[in-house]
Amino acid sequence: MLAEQLLGGFAIGCVYSLIALGYTMLIRAIGLVNFAQGEVMMVGALIGWTLLTSFPLPYPLVLVLAMALTALLGVLIDRLVYRPVQRRGAPTMNVIITTIGVSIALRNAAQLIWGSEPLRYPTVFATEPIAIGGLTVAPQNVSILLVGLAFMGLLQLFFQRTRTGLAMRAAAQDPDMARMMGVGVDRMVTYTYAISAALGAAGGVLLAPIFFASFDMGYIGVKSFAAATIGGLGNVPGAMVGGIVLGVVETLGAAFISSAYKDALGYGIMIALLLFVPSGLFVRAQRRS
Repeated sequence: MLAEQLLGGFAIGCVYSLIALGYTMLIRAIGLVNFAQGEVMMVGALIGWTLLTSFPLPYPLVLVLAMALTALLGVLIDRLVYRPVQRRGAPTMNVIITTIGVSIALRNAAQLIWGSEPLRYPTVFATEPIAIGGLTVAPQNVSILLVGLAFMGLLQLFFQRTRTGLAMRAAAQDPDMARMMGVGVDRMVTYTYAISAALGAAGGVLLAPIFFASFDMGYIGVKSFAAATIGGLGNVPGAMVGGIVLGVVETLGAAFISSAYKDALGYGIMIALLLFVPSGLFVRAQRRS
């Protein structure tokens, strides 16, 4: 039972990690905490539901299309809201408050478009349990774990092996030097918003078949921000590990203590870790090396 719960925790943790990576990328690129990331994830999940119920499309294609459409939404929000506010010289705190306003606007817009009732995804995963080495595991947990790990691996390869990924890293580390080297920093920021929103949509489309898609599911973004904090804000590997830690703690707590306290356990672990490692696990490890 412990192994099965761990697998489920790793699967949910991968979803948290994908959303946490969206926070981390924007913090690295422009120093902005985008509190609308949870609502962007929510919109991606609802777009996925619309595609699945309105068109005879396979689930993998729905996942890709929802990511692409949500990436476009992320770019539009940047161009129409965040960037104009920043160009007017607004303090960083005011821009962060703007992201809260965007989150409220997205939630209300989703409620108007899709309604207030939770929406059930059609069956997209196999229902028969899978036997692996004597363990009986849910196919949805295996699928989410594999897809989540694949996305995180591809993101790492993108940043380390592609010219655009390297340019995005350079623009995040030193924008002025990157401009001198011919990097279009503004374009890299646009790519960052697009990828951040796409990762949020991936998390929403993977998570919604387990629970429901609804206008108020953006609270998961707060958990993902906690995961990013555990790993170290602005640290990409830290966001991945932080999400998995939070998912495992919540799942084990719900299984062996009480499902009513799983959220409190997750945030309690975050507070405890930050008391001993204030900058996050991976930031501290980097400073020691």
